[in-house]
Amino acid sequence: MIDTNLLIGLIISLFFLRWMVIYHLDKRGTLKKYNISTIGPILMIRTLKGQKFLERIARPKKFWRAFASLGIPLVFISMVSMFALVLYADVRMLTIPPPPPGPFSSPLNMLLIPGLNQFIPLVWGLIGLIVTLVVHEFSHAILAKVEGIKVKSLALLTVILPIGAATEIDEDELFGPEEKSSKPEKVATSKERVRILSAGVASNFLIAFVAFALFFGPVMGSIAPQGVPIYSVIEGYPAGDSGITAGSIILKIDDQRTKTLDDFYGAMDKRSPGEEVRIGTNRGEYNVILAENPADTTRGYLGISLDYSTGESLNAIKSVPSLLTSVKGWLTLYGLPFIFGGFIGDLNSFYSPVGAASFLGDGFFWIANALFWIAWINFIVGLFNCLPATPLDGGYIFKEALSKIFGRFTRNGERITKASNTVANIFGLLIFSSILFAVIWQSMGYL
Repeated sequence: MIDTNLLIGLIISLFFLRWMVIYHLDKRGTLKKYNISTIGPILMIRTLKGQKFLERIARPKKFWRAFASLGIPLVFISMVSMFALVLYADVRMLTIPPPPPGPFSSPLNMLLIPGLNQFIPLVWGLIGLIVTLVVHEFSHAILAKVEGIKVKSLALLTVILPIGAATEIDEDELFGPEEKSSKPEKVATSKERVRILSAGVASNFLIAFVAFALFFGPVMGSIAPQGVPIYSVIEGYPAGDSGITAGSIILKIDDQRTKTLDDFYGAMDKRSPGEEVRIGTNRGEYNVILAENPADTTRGYLGISLDYSTGESLNAIKSVPSLLTSVKGWLTLYGLPFIFGGFIGDLNSFYSPVGAASFLGDGFFWIANALFWIAWINFIVGLFNCLPATPLDGGYIFKEALSKIFGRFTRNGERITKASNTVANIFGLLIFSSILFAVIWQSMGYL
C-alpha cells in the first residue's frame, strides 16, 4: 500500500510544479494568447460567449434594480455586524490565552476550503462553494448589464478541476478611469455602482435564505429516528456473545419497533433473565438470551450502553431558527458546521426519510446535504464580502458611503477621494491585520 504521507507529499509537489509551469507560461505571455489569465495557482479561462444570455436575463431592469436596492441595507447591516465581530474577536484574543491544539483551534479550519477545513466535507463543500461563486459573480454581471456597464468577459476558474465562475466588468466604466486621458463610453453613477457591487452579496443572502428555509422546513420535517444506537458492548454479556457490535442501531426487539429510547426501555422492561429475544439491528438480527440486570435481578439485561449523544446535534440544529431573535442565534448560525456537518456517518444511518420523502431513500440525504452547505457557504461568503475592506465588495461600498459623507463638508473631488481612500485603507488594514493576528494567535497553541 502507498504511504499516506508520501501520497500527500506527492500531491503537494505536483501542485506546486503545476503552479511554477503556469507562472512561467504567464510570464512568457503564452496564456494571454489563449485568453487565459492567472490568480495565483488558479487559471481564469475567459470567453466572450454568454453576453446575449446575460442581456436576456437583464431585461426586467426595474426588477433587478429593485432587488439590488433592497440588498443595500442588508449589506450595511452586515458590514457593521461583521466589523463589530472582528473587534470583539480582537479583544478576546488580547485578553485570553491561545487555545490548546485541537480541531477547533487549528488555523487550517479558519479557511473556507472544502477538504482542507476538516469541518467542511470535500464534495458538499465544493458544491456549496461553486454555487456561491457562480451566483455572486453572475449577479454582478447581470446588474452591470442593467446599468449599461460593459461586461468584458465571463470566465471559468479552475484548479485542476473547475471550482467556480467569474465575470470581468470594465473597471474604467464601473469606477471611473485612473488616467484622465482615458475616456470610457460611460462611467457608472454612485447609485449604479453601489447596486452593481451589492448585487453579489444580495444574491448570496437570497440563496442562503431559500436553501435554509427548505432545509429547516420540509427537510427537517421529513426525517425521523430509525432506531436506538449502541455506544458500547460490555464484554462477557449476552449482546457481545451473540455478535452485536458497538455502533449498531437497534431497529426492533422481537416484532416491536424501537425508534426511540422510550420504545427500547418499554420493550426491555417486560423481559426477564433467561428469556430469549430477537434483536434486529441495521447490521443483522441476533437471538439473545438475557442475563440478570446487575441493578435489578428481576429484569433481563443485554449488556450494552446506549449512545445518548447521537442525534443531539440534530436537535440543536432544529432549534436554530427559533434562536435568530438573539445575537447568540446568529452566532450559532455562523458557526453551524462546528455542531452539525450534514447527514454523514452515524447520522445518515440513525435517521431515515418519512412520509412523502421516503421514496427517495438515501437520495433524500444528498438533497439535504446540498441544501445545508449551499445555504451556509452562501451566508458566510456574503457576510465576509460585506467587510469594509477592499478588494471585497463591502470595501468599495464603504468608500462610496464615505464619499457621500465627506461630500457634505467639501465639494473638492480630490479631497473627497483622498479622505475616503485614507479612511477605507485604515479599516482594511485593521481588518486584514486582525485576520492575520487570529491565524498567528490560533497557531501559538501548536508552538
